[in-house]
Amino acid sequence: MAEQPPAEQVSARAERLTKMTHQAFYDAWVAFVRGETDRRVSRDVQAAAFCAPPVASRTLATANRAAREFKALLPKSSEETKREYQARINTFRDQLKAARQPVEAAVEDLALDEAEFLVQLDDEAFVEEWRGFVVDSAGRGPRAGRDLVQGLAFRNPEVAPRTFALAERMMSNPLAFLPKVEGESRKAQEARVSQLCSRLEAELRFLRYSLDYAEARWGRLPSAPNHRLQAMRLLAENHPEEFSRLLHAVRADSHQARKEAREQRRFERRHPQPAS
Repeated sequence: MAEQPPAEQVSARAERLTKMTHQAFYDAWVAFVRGETDRRVSRDVQAAAFCAPPVASRTLATANRAAREFKALLPKSSEETKREYQARINTFRDQLKAARQPVEAAVEDLALDEAEFLVQLDDEAFVEEWRGFVVDSAGRGPRAGRDLVQGLAFRNPEVAPRTFALAERMMSNPLAFLPKVEGESRKAQEARVSQLCSRLEAELRFLRYSLDYAEARWGRLPSAPNHRLQAMRLLAENHPEEFSRLLHAVRADSHQARKEAREQRRFERRHPQPAS
């Protein structure tokens, strides 16, 4: 079993990370992923700090940003061939995948703890937690840390049915769940309602899939099922000879159709129609 880095060093590094600006945090994460050394702290301390509870969610959000912006991080040099550049991109992707795995595990642990907390709440307290999650942040963008962990917790298989029912109830009467604002205009209120409904619609999509798909809990919506492809796979598994015969027949028909189209085009070139 690998020796754990000193807890006080990890805590100190994690505290330093929490105080960084978004760009400074991003730069520190990218440098860590690339394996760049930091004379002030060892890599095992850095790794543990990026997975620490106050930091893990921010780290995961930053890793997602790095995955989206890898081309900006890795500009192609004029001396580099396409193959060399692709190899450098592949190396970075592998480094990023390896670095984010323990972070995902840390965030998942935090989410499981949060889900256990949500399960034991009574209805009134559960409503307040959900309202704080979708109302307080509606229109203000995701908050680093809390949103991700709470989102995963609300999509937990043990919590998702309860969350889904509450989200639908809130969707049907959003004004009942929005805090009143003294002196608010009708237009401003309508804007808040619209923001809340947009947030609820997004969460309901994830919650619907969370009841069946684990991927959705991480904010990744699975694609719609391809029933034709699934049927074809079943045919190939259960009746391989019949599938092979059909596949050859389809390929032969396609080849013949392409051949006839080529011959038609060749005939038209050789025998052009007179202009009318």
